Amino acid sequence: MTVTNHGVFDLIIKDNIAVMDFNTVSPRYSQELVTSSFEREKRYVLKLIKYDWSPELLEVNPYTRQIAFKWYGNTCEEKLPDNYVEQLTQIAKDLKTEQIYKPSFYSKYFYTDNNNKIHAYAFYSSSDYAEQPISMNFYRPILNAKRSIVVDELEVDGTLDMKLLVERAFNDYIKWPGDPLPKIYEEVYK
Repeated sequence: MTVTNHGVFDLIIKDNIAVMDFNTVSPRYSQELVTSSFEREKRYVLKLIKYDWSPELLEVNPYTRQIAFKWYGNTCEEKLPDNYVEQLTQIAKDLKTEQIYKPSFYSKYFYTDNNNKIHAYAFYSSSDYAEQPISMNFYRPILNAKRSIVVDELEVDGTLDMKLLVERAFNDYIKWPGDPLPKIYEEVYK
């Protein structure tokens, strides 16, 4: 078993199961933030379950604040399928169709199954188009120091339109091999 801390959740991997455990205790994250992050993750994984790139859910437990899904032993940081750009493009298109911003498009939050199909997780920082702009009271505590600088540049009166953050993320600071995100952003969001 391995446990990796991702801020507001721990990712627990045991055999072929991954569990996002939203019970972290840290002075940086209030229990209200951890709980709301679980609620967002739950909302989006249940909304997106119809897509073949969503996590293959095994359980969503509101009592333990855990979400379990099938795991294949690798993130996209470790193993990329040959057609990963096409798969990422489709994920971005589907998120646009659902009117969801997912600023955490980092390869560590995507994994591949045994058929080289990419699956996405870590929707706790996502938001609906209709929520924009969002209060930074929600979002700021989950940012690392580097992302805080970016948000400071984009924030207006304590709020942030996630469209701006997603644009910046795809074009400036989230990098995949071959740097496909700027092209994906142009194709999907422009």
